[in-house]
Amino acid sequence: MRGSPGTKNVGLILTVAAAFVVVALTVVVFWVSKITSTRPNFEELLSNTMRKIQLVSALRINLHASVEAEKSAVLADTDEASQSFADQADHASSAVEQARKELEQLIEAEKIPKEMDLLGEFNGCWERFREIDRTLLPLAVQNTNLKAFNLSFGPASEAIRRMELALTKLIDISSASPQASQIVKEAFEALTAAVKIHASQAPHIAEVSDVRMDEIEAAMGGYDQEVNDSLSALGKLVDLTGKPALDAAGADYGDFKKINAEVIRLSRENSNVRSLALSLGQKRKVTAQCEEILSALQDTVQSTR
Repeated sequence: MRGSPGTKNVGLILTVAAAFVVVALTVVVFWVSKITSTRPNFEELLSNTMRKIQLVSALRINLHASVEAEKSAVLADTDEASQSFADQADHASSAVEQARKELEQLIEAEKIPKEMDLLGEFNGCWERFREIDRTLLPLAVQNTNLKAFNLSFGPASEAIRRMELALTKLIDISSASPQASQIVKEAFEALTAAVKIHASQAPHIAEVSDVRMDEIEAAMGGYDQEVNDSLSALGKLVDLTGKPALDAAGADYGDFKKINAEVIRLSRENSNVRSLALSLGQKRKVTAQCEEILSALQDTVQSTR
């Protein structure tokens, strides 16, 4: 028995509807699958961005810590303190290098042009920073200028004081001598020249220029000759009663000359002056450049979130 036209129409409609449902489900399944498959990429991108932000922050924090420790090493007043701060500076720099390497891997993997450019700039700046530290930190822990000052205002001053006491004693002993006035003159000239050498130590220790240090040492040599000439003249003027005092003055001056030679040697190394000049000069400029680059890199990374 044949179906009626109405029945046929209903069957057709159901068939079309079923086909539409199948197509719709296929499309839905496709897009769900697509979204599901791309979700890890979005999550990975977000994770990488957050990690880059953390690494740039770590770079800035540890860079600052390294600089502060380096300044403390330069200004410390003992070898132990200088070495401790220098070690802290090295440790913070190692942390910078570790974070830099990890950040470099993430940026090279994603190949975002501006991030790559800024990282390249920082790498160059960071190498200059480390190169300066390779010179600066070993100088900072030597403290040669500080040691020279301590010698100058300690043992050197004491030797000059002993020499003064010996010459004063010589003058007292020789007060009744017919040569008394000449003895006073020569003793005064010997002591004055020795004091001038001592007074020249501080400018020498603080001096940066080798040429100027040469000039100071040449002047010291002239004063030394004056001391020796006066002591030699006294040897011809004093009698046996004054000889022990004169010998003591000569010995005290000999002690002073040995100390002065060590002061000059330490001053010539100029570790404190050189490290301070590096810290306040090249190091400060390079640090400012590195910080500026990191600030720009941080802004760039955050803008990609």
